[in-house]
Amino acid sequence: MSLLTAILVALLVIGFFILKPMLTGRDSYSGTTLKPGISTVADVEQLMGKPAQVWKNATGQVEQMVFVRGPAGFVSFMVHFAADGNMTAIDQVLDEKHFAQIPVGATQDDVLKILGPARSTNVFAHKHQLYWNYGFCSEHGKRMEYGVQFDTRTLLVTGSDTIPDPLVNGSESGYCTPWRQPNQ
Repeated sequence: MSLLTAILVALLVIGFFILKPMLTGRDSYSGTTLKPGISTVADVEQLMGKPAQVWKNATGQVEQMVFVRGPAGFVSFMVHFAADGNMTAIDQVLDEKHFAQIPVGATQDDVLKILGPARSTNVFAHKHQLYWNYGFCSEHGKRMEYGVQFDTRTLLVTGSDTIPDPLVNGSESGYCTPWRQPNQ
């Protein structure tokens, strides 16, 4: 083998290992190759990594997992499982449809099971208010923040609001592209 051929082979091998994660990253990011009714808890963890939170039933069977993506938390995937341990659904939950499922009077666990962990929290002691915020990309392509307010005495939801994301700084446009499943 000539030196030039050896260099080309080495570059191809290196290129494969550099490009493969970029080409397959969407699958591990969102779980798009997972199959409802077929994929198991182990399959989900192998592809998507360690979940941010796991819920189990009384017998210890995994019912639900959440995968928070991105340092600013604009996308989170909720994965649901049947009693047989197979995945039933995977859904991106940081959007207006899921925010509408948070009623006044909901518990913190109710909110976690719908949206997953908050991007950050704040306590306003003088108002007896705990505030969980979630960054998201609106259907109109604006970076926004959805906030859930809890009463610190009861830990029940007292309200919510949506505002432009305060984490957008002057060097950013404040625009984004809402998450869509690849087949949408």
